[in-house]
Amino acid sequence: MSRKNKNKKTSPEAPARKGRTAWLIFLALLILVAVGWLAFRFWLHPSSSLSSFWKKQGVEKPNVLLVTLDTTRADHLPLYGYNGVQTPHLNELGERGVVFEQCATTSPLTLPAHCSILTGYYPPYHGVRVNGNNALSDDQATAAEIFAASGYKTAAFIAAFVLDGRWGLKQGFDYYDDQFDLKKYKQLDLGTVQRPGNEVVDSALKWLEENHRQPFFAWVHLYDPHLPYEPPEPYLSQYKYYPPVSLYDGEIAFMDEQIGRLYSWLKSKGLDQKTIIILVGDHGEGLGDHGELAHGYFIYDYAVHVPLLVVSPHNKLQRIRVPSQVSVVDLLPTMAEMAGLKAPATQGRSLLGLMFGKKEKEIPAYSESLSPSLHYGWSPLLGLRTPDFKFIDAPRPELYDLKNDPKELGDVQNRYPEVGLKLKRELDTLVEKISLGAPEPQAANLDSETVERLAALGYIGSSVKMKTRPARELADPKDKLEVYELIQQAGDLINHEQYSQAAGNLERALSLEPGIPQARLLLSTCYVELGRREEAKKLLDEILKEDPNSVQALIGLANILLAEGRADDVVALGEKALSIDNRNTQAYTLIGEVYMARMEHEKARPYLEKAVEIQPKMTRNVLNLAVCLLGLKEYDRAEKLLHQVLQDYPKFPLTYFHLGLLYEEQGKIEEACEAYSREIEYYPDHFRARFNLGKLLLRRGDLAGYLENMEKVMKVAPAEAEGYLFLARGKLLRNDDPAEVLELVQAGLSRARTAELKALGYFLLADVYNRLGQPARVQEALARANQYKNQGEESKR
Repeated sequence: MSRKNKNKKTSPEAPARKGRTAWLIFLALLILVAVGWLAFRFWLHPSSSLSSFWKKQGVEKPNVLLVTLDTTRADHLPLYGYNGVQTPHLNELGERGVVFEQCATTSPLTLPAHCSILTGYYPPYHGVRVNGNNALSDDQATAAEIFAASGYKTAAFIAAFVLDGRWGLKQGFDYYDDQFDLKKYKQLDLGTVQRPGNEVVDSALKWLEENHRQPFFAWVHLYDPHLPYEPPEPYLSQYKYYPPVSLYDGEIAFMDEQIGRLYSWLKSKGLDQKTIIILVGDHGEGLGDHGELAHGYFIYDYAVHVPLLVVSPHNKLQRIRVPSQVSVVDLLPTMAEMAGLKAPATQGRSLLGLMFGKKEKEIPAYSESLSPSLHYGWSPLLGLRTPDFKFIDAPRPELYDLKNDPKELGDVQNRYPEVGLKLKRELDTLVEKISLGAPEPQAANLDSETVERLAALGYIGSSVKMKTRPARELADPKDKLEVYELIQQAGDLINHEQYSQAAGNLERALSLEPGIPQARLLLSTCYVELGRREEAKKLLDEILKEDPNSVQALIGLANILLAEGRADDVVALGEKALSIDNRNTQAYTLIGEVYMARMEHEKARPYLEKAVEIQPKMTRNVLNLAVCLLGLKEYDRAEKLLHQVLQDYPKFPLTYFHLGLLYEEQGKIEEACEAYSREIEYYPDHFRARFNLGKLLLRRGDLAGYLENMEKVMKVAPAEAEGYLFLARGKLLRNDDPAEVLELVQAGLSRARTAELKALGYFLLADVYNRLGQPARVQEALARANQYKNQGEESKR
């Protein structure tokens, strides 16, 4: 031992210092373990991190703003590497949030895709496989219902009729802005009834301004990139250099401006710090890729690879890009977990773990296109997508290497046969799994006129359960693209009332593929509009010869015959349709309305009762039954049904009119006048309501009110006799100049089509001639009047 150490004295404080050091080391280790455990816990359960964040922010329930970008390709946004369009607001949101690089939609069509977004289920389960067929079932739980049950205000702002609330997505929303004036469209195509994004956002901002003081779940649907590509200025001038692609980009630029308006409003209210923003595409657009101009046919990536951004104020969830494969079915569980809500089990998964960097098992995304099968009789297309590969199951299956061939130009099945076989097995298993326990399809709550107009363009408009896989080998859609495009273009021409050109397209399509029911149904519509009814009937007859069970053809033919007054044939065709599909409400309604027109209310009743039983939410069915019960003088139930209609749709056409009839028959004159007045308020051109109101006003001694209404009846219905004859009657009561009244009576008689109106006209004529001092003409007019009076009485026996 050295002298130095040998002579060193030990301090009495040394053991104490050593003890403190050991304790500090132990405490530091304990803190490290705790921090590690917390970090591990947050990594395992990222919702805990988000929950703690909201608590620190003083936010009990964060708002959720869902923005769906209709017809928006991921590869046409700068966030995904594209430089053909400027989207400063999407770029900013991408910087402030999480960008999912590999999100796939479930369908290249708007309604099925949105049903998946809002329920977390794939189409084989939620049952909405194409536009214009089934509605989303009431049995399905939607995001709006989940948020509403947790105390959120809920609202939706819709840009296109394809997402009208009657297709089932309205459930759970306190407010659903889907007001489209369908009357101004002669042909009703789901894709063409739309409104621009600025109008949608105007409505959304108005609602948000009034409701932002409590937690909200708001959905804004932007439809601008959908056909037609007509961006407003200045985007039209900026993006017209290479149409149609550049104009499509111009619509995206305009849509980005509307997104910016929403985000600016949130920031102006400080709500960006309390709000989760989800922006997602529902599907893409062909723009000529693989020969497809629009969408809805193939499931290549231009159609199914969609943008997905999740933006929140959490600083750990900014400037993040997630390369994993995800699906739009993942959105509902993600939104619920981010807001701290318990979501029901779905076919999706929460993406919160991926957003926080957690490594998770890669789950392929399912997509389908059933339009080729349902509308054309060809094979459906089913697909499975990973970040590396896309497998498409078709009569000639396809496999694409997405990393090296993002445009999917070269099939690599021969190069990677094991990959194709693996994905095929996974697809078969998945399709079987996601179809289990699917609820029965539900029909949309559409009025009969809308159903007929949709059917004229090839939409089914009734509930049909579709098989995912066909029972036999069918044609490959890849081989039928020319025929498909001809039919698609024909549909667009029909929308623009260019029936002759549309007929030419359809005739060409049928020369290439003679057996397509969709083309023949569309062609029959063209022929009817062109006045070629016999050719239309011949086409439908041909369909029925080949397929006697074609309900669409039966109903189409019945509608043509109804216009021709062949009521018995309409009933026979309706009965035939019901023997094939005993839940077809169009057939029940057609038969019921034929009997109603004959005033055979007892015969009409069972058909109208059945229509309501099958589709209790279809307002027109309920109204028809109420009118039938009114004819049977079952006033109490009729009144109850009419009020039920008004509760759901306060301005539903003809409801107040029939309520007025009901009160009038019961002698409740004041109530009848009020009901007729409400009908006129909503529908000023409803001449029957004005006519009835005028007659009741006269009974109350209000001659001036009577005359005012009869003058308006004459103006709004100049081809009808009633206005002229009853105005003449009032003028005679007021002792107006009989020479002037004579002109009115003669005008009314020239328009009178029934014995009753002709009898009234000649009685009025006799009165006029009496006042003019022409007794011979008085006797002649009275003779004619009594002749028609007797005819009318005999016809009622």
